[in-house]
Order: sequence, then C-alpha cells, then structure tokens
Amino acid sequence: MKRRIAVAAGIALFMLCGAPGVRAQADSCWSLEQCLRAAMANAPRLRASAQVVVGAQAAAREAVANRWPTLGVSGAYAYTSDTQEIRMTSPVPGYVPPKIRFYNDNVYDLAMTARVPIYAGGALREKARAESFGGLAAALDLRADSLKLASDVRRAYFNALGGEARVEAARQSARRLERHLQELTSAQNIGTVSEETRLMALSRLRQAEQAVLSAEADAQAARLALGNLVVQPGLEIHPAAELDAAIADSALTPLPLKSRVEVSAAQMRLDQSLRLTRTARAALLPSLSGLAAYHYAKPGVNMTENEWMDYYTLGLTASWTLWDWRARSQRVGQARAAAGALDARMHDLVNTLNTRYETALAARRAAGAVLAIAAERAAIERRRLDLVEGRMQQGMASESEFLDTHDDLTAAETDLISATARLRLAEADLLYAAGY
Repeated sequence: MKRRIAVAAGIALFMLCGAPGVRAQADSCWSLEQCLRAAMANAPRLRASAQVVVGAQAAAREAVANRWPTLGVSGAYAYTSDTQEIRMTSPVPGYVPPKIRFYNDNVYDLAMTARVPIYAGGALREKARAESFGGLAAALDLRADSLKLASDVRRAYFNALGGEARVEAARQSARRLERHLQELTSAQNIGTVSEETRLMALSRLRQAEQAVLSAEADAQAARLALGNLVVQPGLEIHPAAELDAAIADSALTPLPLKSRVEVSAAQMRLDQSLRLTRTARAALLPSLSGLAAYHYAKPGVNMTENEWMDYYTLGLTASWTLWDWRARSQRVGQARAAAGALDARMHDLVNTLNTRYETALAARRAAGAVLAIAAERAAIERRRLDLVEGRMQQGMASESEFLDTHDDLTAAETDLISATARLRLAEADLLYAAGY
C-alpha cells in the first residue's frame, strides 16, 4: 500500500513539475534545497538580523575609535562694544600722554585642536571590549536565526508535501468509489442491483468528493505558507520530493552545547555585560586628558599689537567626581544585576536545549513506531477490501459491508500519510534540536 501511494504521488509530481505545457506550475515546483537557499537569501527576518550585526559592528568600531586622539578645527568671530584701555599719567604739566587700547572691536580666532584621552579608569578600554563582544553576539544571533528559519522551511515543506499526499489519497478513494458506482450502474441496467444500492454508493462517492475538496484546500494553504517562507508571497510552492524520503534518524549526533550558536551568543552577551560592569566601575576613578591647540588669531596673545599671529597651547585636564549621591555606584549595581540575569538565562538556555533534543529524539522514535503500525494497518485494510470484493462477486457480502470496508481502508491510508508526514516533521525538529 505504501508503495502504491508513493507511485501515485510520483505520477502526480510528474504531471505537476515535469509534464509539457504546465510551465506556470513548473516554475513553482521546488526542491527542499531550493526552498532553503531562497529563504536564506531573501528572508526579511535574516535581513533584519544582518542589519543588527552591521549596527553592532559599527558600535564596536566607534568604541575603539574613542580611545584614540581626536583632531578638530574651529573658527570664531566676536564683536565687542567696549574694550580695555590704559590711560597714562604725565609728570609734565600740560602734556597728555596717549592712551593704550587692547585690540579693537573685532576678534577673530582660527584653531586646530587635538584632544588626547590619557586615563579614564579603564572605561574606554572596557567599553571597546564590551562592544566587540556585542558584535560577535549579533553575528551569532544571525546564525541562530538562520537555523530557526531552516527548521521553519523544513516543517512548511513537509506540511505541504503531506497535504499533497493526503489529496492524492482522497482522490484514490474517490476513484475507487467511482469505479464501483459504474459497476453498480451497469448491474442495475440488467436488473441485478437495486436503485437503493446504487444510491448508497453514490452518497459515499459524494462524501469522498467532499473530502477531496477539503484536502485540496488544506494543501493549498500549506503551499502558500511555504511560498511565504521562501519570500514568494501569494505563490503556491509545490514540493518536488517524496514524502517517504527521510532527512534524519534517531542516530543523529547533536552538536556539543559549547559549540551551539545559541549558547555562544549567550556567552558573548554575558561577557559584554561583564565588560559594561567594569566600564561603570571605572566612572568611580579620576580621569586625565591632554589638549594641544594651534591658533591663528587677531588679536593673538599680544593684544596691544592687534595683528594676526599664530601661537599654540598645551595643557592637561584632570577631573574626579567626589560625590554624586551614589549615582555612579547605582549604575555599577545595575550592570552587575544585568550580568547576573544573563548568566541565569544562559544556564536556562542550556537546560532548554538539552530538553529540546531529548524531546525531539523521543518524538522521532515514537513517530517511526507509529508509521510502522500505520503501514501494517493499511496493508490489512487493503487485504480486507480485496476479500470483501471477492465475496460480493459471489453474492456473499452486502453493499453496506463493502462501503464500510472501503471507509476503513480510506481512513487507514489517510492515517498512513499523516503518520509519514509526522515522521518527517519529527525529523525536522530533531535536526533543529541537534543544532543543524
């Protein structure tokens, strides 16, 4: 039975993806690898994460640049309504000495200034290291988002594949009932079957056709969901694969927790927080910076000349906040609390990843066992239907018994496909839980 379903699905796949004259649909028939590539290349969530990485790396470069001297230029002009004057007294009667005036009303100053951070308690160094860890964490977050997206694409892919297989099983059931109805109609024409018997079969056929329509709607929704994940909104992506092809087994070896991108990203965030704690603590210490400036001004240092001249200045600036009502200490406490919270979350993440893998492994094993039983049941129901058909030909089975047996076979075939789809989804979950 399992082989028949696979053959029927293969025929349907050929008609969809390989038959001439179906170009519009052939363009939307993708393999799992194609879906993964398209999602990784175009997914908005990854583009957003990539921009976060760019911003984090820019912040890291900014923090490093703040440790180096800065060079700037400035220009100033000022008009002063009154200036300083010195009036000299004369010992000679009748002689009025000239007055000395310091520059005129206009002041110009062009300057080039270099500022050099000398000591800040280690704040600049720790800030640069913290932002560096932040950039690494953002890059690891991008990889973690890629793994999650790959898992979502796999699940959507096999949901769509299972939906198409259910449609094919429903169509097979409807075709069997249609053939049976044709046989009953021929037998009624020669008077060996009653109208009631024919109507009973016709009712079951209409019920099967309803099931086909419902399965087709569910399959279409699954294909549209897959199209949205591969950034083809509104396009139905038809999976070009077989539902029976396994993608992982229970022998899959998980990646070591220390090498998992989720754990590494959490560790980078914790390291960043610890560096920020040191940055906050550095604010408790004094700071020292240097200043060098070259001026071209009028007037310069010689105000009495009131001419353009150049000169330079060198200096040091030291500062130390002695009391601020413990504001800086509270910032240190905040940073320590944030680091403690990140440490606790990292341990919780490790526990979650362990549990996720064990859960996915158990689900994969259970799904495999369920599939084996479902396959056996489908084979049994197929055999039952053959036996009932044989007894009907001999007049030893009723129409109601045949239809009930047919319904049992349809349910068994549908359950087999559902069990196969659940196994593929469990394998996708196991891949993600193992870090792939």
